Amino acid sequence: MKKLLLIFIFFPIVSFAQNWEFMGYYPSEGRHHPVTFSSDKFGYVIAGQNADGQYLNDVLRYDSQNNIWEQLSNFPGLARGYAYGVSDSLFAYIGFGSNNSLYPTDWWRYDMINDVWYELASFPDIGRNHPAMILSDNKIFVGMGSDDDGNMSDWWEYDILVDQWNEKTEFTFGARHHPFYFSIDNIPFVGFGHGDTQNDNIQIYNDFYRYNIDSESWTQLNDFPSEARVAGTQFSYNGKGYVMSGDGDDHGPLDSGEVWEYDPDSDSWTALVSHPGGARWAPGSFVIDCSVYLTSGFESQSDTYYNDLLKLQLSQDCGCTDDTAFNYDLQALINDNSCCYVSGCTNPNSINFDILACLDDASCIPYVLGCNDIESDNYNPLANISTVFTGPDYNELGSGGFHYNDEWDMVFNCNESVTIKTIDLYSESSFSTQIEVLDINNNQIHFANISLQSGLNQISLDFLIPQGNNYKIGINGDNQGLYRNSSVVSNIFPINLLNVLEITSNTTDNPLDYFYYFYNWQLEIACNNLIGCIDETACNYNNLANEDDGSCSYAQEFFDCDGNCINDIDNDEECDEVDYDDAVGVDEIGGRSNQLIRMIDVLGREYKEHKLGTLLFYIYDNGKTESKVIH
Repeated sequence: MKKLLLIFIFFPIVSFAQNWEFMGYYPSEGRHHPVTFSSDKFGYVIAGQNADGQYLNDVLRYDSQNNIWEQLSNFPGLARGYAYGVSDSLFAYIGFGSNNSLYPTDWWRYDMINDVWYELASFPDIGRNHPAMILSDNKIFVGMGSDDDGNMSDWWEYDILVDQWNEKTEFTFGARHHPFYFSIDNIPFVGFGHGDTQNDNIQIYNDFYRYNIDSESWTQLNDFPSEARVAGTQFSYNGKGYVMSGDGDDHGPLDSGEVWEYDPDSDSWTALVSHPGGARWAPGSFVIDCSVYLTSGFESQSDTYYNDLLKLQLSQDCGCTDDTAFNYDLQALINDNSCCYVSGCTNPNSINFDILACLDDASCIPYVLGCNDIESDNYNPLANISTVFTGPDYNELGSGGFHYNDEWDMVFNCNESVTIKTIDLYSESSFSTQIEVLDINNNQIHFANISLQSGLNQISLDFLIPQGNNYKIGINGDNQGLYRNSSVVSNIFPINLLNVLEITSNTTDNPLDYFYYFYNWQLEIACNNLIGCIDETACNYNNLANEDDGSCSYAQEFFDCDGNCINDIDNDEECDEVDYDDAVGVDEIGGRSNQLIRMIDVLGREYKEHKLGTLLFYIYDNGKTESKVIH
């Protein structure tokens, strides 16, 4: 496994370790040559070309304060790749590129605050792929690039205030496309790129130039001190310029995702920390506050078209400058909108997690998964939740890429029986396959046939896994691209899921280096219902049961549940209600009065008079009963 080398850069005043941070993915397909730019809070990814060669026109906006993406209305121009854009704090300007051999010359302004597009004066010359494009004050400079006829060396100025294009002094140092470029203090800088083929050899440049706007002249600067390069990305920050990633002097990928910083005062370059993973062809980047964000591009090493987002802090000048906020930073020079005014539990694996809290107040109550129904036989007095999402998200374990076979699984243990309700997979494309669970002997004990869509999928499983060790979960069948983490940090395993389940490793020869496919596990420990008779009038009523099983049994009429008469005044084991001929002992009759109190028929209906031919039962006050028929 390729290891990431962390390089520490020391500055004259403040020193800090530069480390890349993985921020997740945007909710659309990976691509190369996206248009990227930013405002003071939002970053944008627009258009580009996907892995299938399709040109795109979607617009994705990244909220840097909340780390969330939103898809906006599509770019109104033609879908395209190889285009570029620049922005100030309010507006972005976008154009050029190609679409199915067309090289459009339309030119657009985008209102980032109101999400509104305006078509401007079209470029008056030949359309082209990947030119240089540089914003300097109220002017945008565009030049070089290529079309079907080859590379170009012209140089144009667009005046924002009057919506007008003017051709300027040609770049005479070699026609080229996909150069690196940036503006420092409103001065354009251009260099490197792919020139014309010479003697069947690819010409990749490492020269570098400054353009003087007032004199319309070019000044050659020191050559780049490392490998010539093309097709990377670039940006400027705090008086310096930066180039990042791309292909090397053979138009193959650089050895790593190199990042270089240019100092215009000394006309010199300094290598910074490379971005994670391999070098990328045609990625995009944007700067917000004190950090640069890298996105998209194609990595040939893993055959991946990225839709991820990586972040590198460039300085410590940014922070909260409001002294009333919890996280006020006395050293901060730039307010980065991070000020925090709400304290609470910030751990999402807590029962009292507060999504609005930005400062943890040590009040978090961890989830305890289990049955909290006191009447259930698996009642856990410590449990506070019976079903919950837990485990890593696909963006929490480091960078990775899409993987294409079904050979490798994740290994896990169950400390108690638990149901895996759902699980997340991130798919490169739409396809159908099967998820399976194997036991310790590699016997398939569960499976689910699933259909995936491109992007994030939440899959319903409802697998009840008994307590046990060395279970495996994996793909059985077609795999047209599922995301796996290939740069898992050391000591991440075992991954504990609420002390109920733990993910211990994968089944490759490097069991602790990769995390395959399965994220954001929804687990459930349901209360076991105690079944039985829940009717309090039944003879077999169970006061502990909470689910009726239809087993209730009842006493015979006039009898109790033990088979004894409820009413038997003479204790002759014949219930009074049916003891018509003798309700009391014969010897007792003479000592009692013999007054008639009721007359009833065989159905118990009472009569006031006895009609001829009717059988009635006479009931006397001494308990005697006799039947009579009057003829």
